[in-house]
Amino acid sequence: MTNLKIPIITLLLLFVGANISFSQSSWEPQTNITGYISTEINYFDELEGYDLNYSAAVSEAGILMSYQPKSNFRIKGVFVYRPNFEIDQMLNEAFGELTISDEVNFKAGRFLLPLSPTNTYYYAPVNTSATLPILVTNHEFYPITIDGGSFNGAIGSDFKVNYDFFAGGYSNSTWLRTGAVRFFGDEVNYFKDQIGSSATLDPSYSKTYNFGLGGRVGFSYKSNIDVGFSAFKPNDEDVPLLVNVPAGVIGPDPAQIVQESLFEKFSYGVNVKFEYNNTKLVGEYWYSDLKIDGSATDLEGGFIELNHRINKVTPYVRYEDQKTADVDYKRYTAGINYKPNFTKTFKLEYMRYEHSSGDINGFVGTLIYSF
Repeated sequence: MTNLKIPIITLLLLFVGANISFSQSSWEPQTNITGYISTEINYFDELEGYDLNYSAAVSEAGILMSYQPKSNFRIKGVFVYRPNFEIDQMLNEAFGELTISDEVNFKAGRFLLPLSPTNTYYYAPVNTSATLPILVTNHEFYPITIDGGSFNGAIGSDFKVNYDFFAGGYSNSTWLRTGAVRFFGDEVNYFKDQIGSSATLDPSYSKTYNFGLGGRVGFSYKSNIDVGFSAFKPNDEDVPLLVNVPAGVIGPDPAQIVQESLFEKFSYGVNVKFEYNNTKLVGEYWYSDLKIDGSATDLEGGFIELNHRINKVTPYVRYEDQKTADVDYKRYTAGINYKPNFTKTFKLEYMRYEHSSGDINGFVGTLIYSF
């Protein structure tokens, strides 16, 4: 099934493109190509099990291409290189979108899910912070992208009701390592090792494919306030778990075995954005009603971020909390974003992880060149 995803996207784009019937004959086709390269420096203290506590590397290199042959139809593709990611994981977006009116739009292909406000600044140049919230990088509640279709729109003028409902397939990609040290996205596994957790996801899980559906309904006033309610329901699936077996159970030595368990999950959350002049507050909270072989387990997380732009400089702070079956940790972030012009962005931030196994302090510096 995984090998069919790209042909399916292509067919969906052709289908949408072949059914455009609301275009204006005077429209001149428009093409736009932009991109960026992000170089990142990481430093952490007290990391265990890593060869280096500091490193510098190209963390992202992205290119965005859009083509609008008609006033009401566009095709968009976004490809983002990240070290050690597979090609399919680097293809973030490839979709066609048909606009019938402000109230009704259709999208088909691969696209970022509209469930979270973080997806409005998912790519490095438009993300105020040097790091994404752990709610996003850990993929615990919903995937970042989906291969399918979306029905969306907005009703109203100053006060708007916006909606987006979607369905499709996606690759399971929980806990993908990112960053120069490659610690981001791996925090859950790291802390599980620290406490000697009895089980975690087997790496083979990232090779599997699943289907799901969901949506978001939001209420906004001008650009000042937006409150949204989101939900995502994937199909129930058999998930491979890597289980630690004590000595004497299946042999004289400790061992690890792969055991499949039935995961039934329904995720839902609330997200908010307040913006006034140059000050912005963004936050969200998510909860998953997760059952593993019929047994309920807690899975929740959230963040809140405040930033204030002063000319070309934007200081920001963020608080995050992530709770899985047996890991609960917090992250505090404070940083500064300096953008002297369109092509250059500099970011520097301090972060602190707090966990029962011990605290971790870190610094992240980022230089982004956009074109």
